[in-house]
Amino acid sequence: MAITSELLPNSNAAVGTGIGDGTNYVAWIQPQRIHNGATGASAAVVTSAGRGTLWSNCFDSSQIPSDATITGVEIVAGLDSDGSGNSNIGNSGATGVTESITFQLYLHNGTDYSSPLVFTHALGSGLTLNGDSDELTATGPNTRYANTDSTVDTLAGSTTSLSGLSWAPANQASFGFAITTIAVSATPVAIASRGLGMRVTYNTVDQYTNTIMGVAPADILKVYGVTTANVEFRSTPGNTVEPAAIINLTYQFESETNVVNTSDWSPSGSSAGWVNGSSAVDGTYWGRDSNKNVKGWNMDSGTTGSGNTGPNGGVDPSDGSHESSERYMYTESSSGRNAYAFVARLAIPDMNDTSNDLDLKFWVHAFGAAMGDLYVYIDDASTSNHSSATELAAYETFSGFTATSSVWQQKTISLNSYRDNSTDYYIYFVSQNGTSFTSDLAIDAVQLIES
Repeated sequence: MAITSELLPNSNAAVGTGIGDGTNYVAWIQPQRIHNGATGASAAVVTSAGRGTLWSNCFDSSQIPSDATITGVEIVAGLDSDGSGNSNIGNSGATGVTESITFQLYLHNGTDYSSPLVFTHALGSGLTLNGDSDELTATGPNTRYANTDSTVDTLAGSTTSLSGLSWAPANQASFGFAITTIAVSATPVAIASRGLGMRVTYNTVDQYTNTIMGVAPADILKVYGVTTANVEFRSTPGNTVEPAAIINLTYQFESETNVVNTSDWSPSGSSAGWVNGSSAVDGTYWGRDSNKNVKGWNMDSGTTGSGNTGPNGGVDPSDGSHESSERYMYTESSSGRNAYAFVARLAIPDMNDTSNDLDLKFWVHAFGAAMGDLYVYIDDASTSNHSSATELAAYETFSGFTATSSVWQQKTISLNSYRDNSTDYYIYFVSQNGTSFTSDLAIDAVQLIES
């Protein structure tokens, strides 16, 4: 299963008679205010019943794979696109204490509207539902149906429901959601604030399902996870001693604890070979371009805490897609941390055969308008800095990252020059030069592979 990030709309249109309930819905006032990337006033407004806007074009044409089967669609209340606060629908402070307005929510698959959706979020003071839970009434000032629970941001819809519609990836650029008003008491000032968007859950097709790829020889019982060297050894008559396993390590950080604020990740568990932050640095600074103070990388799953940056979960190494529940390490650049150098260090285990190839592989995600650079170094010292370590690679331009849902990209660096069993080596991941909070660079599935 994969899931997109929450994606904000880029287009809007009046619902008109499209819902088919006999009402010709007129558009909200200033509906463009909740578009992705909008600036200035952050809310669309209504003061009467019979208003309805369809917000769409949340997805481009390729954010959901073309062979995917969509299993769930949600309307989500996430962060405003400038990261200033959570979105919501409800009444503004100008609404009188007895004034009210009633909302309904709909999904749109590019062709048809769903039935009115059930409101799934916890209700706060001044909010009530009808018997079917598909009509929400907000009474009084500053009454909002919003993300009051940090672990739940879905306003309506579900990861496991299609809401009665057929959803085709080919139509994803036209997917949308509608908010209508169906009743008022007096003249409330109701709003829909920027940060409302859509999220889609999907499964990709297993291209090998029920397919016979070949028939194994009769004398082979089972072979999996065995290196070429071991297969050759087993096939040689008279060999009775198992050869040493070669290096094949993958760090996906699943045993780690999420650190999503301005503290640093403390490696533990299966990541005990890592050292993070200033403990990996010889001196006060890394000192590549200037004397930047050092911070450690953070650990997270799902999206990072800032909108419009970071991935939407850890990587699925089979295809670079996102697994929303899996962890990854990233540079938390909010609260001025973009001014620092982020450093994490990994020890390389001894090779078993110095004639073998040794590669470092890892997956990177670099979505954000203020993205910094990534540098990879190696050194034979367990603490280092730019002046003493050897730079293996510099990634100063990232292309193909247009959303948090953009697929991860794998990088490969040969370590064949560092196959000396008599010397201990260490890999340093260093990121710096982000220019604002939208520079959450992420790394996952770090591999050391001897072959």
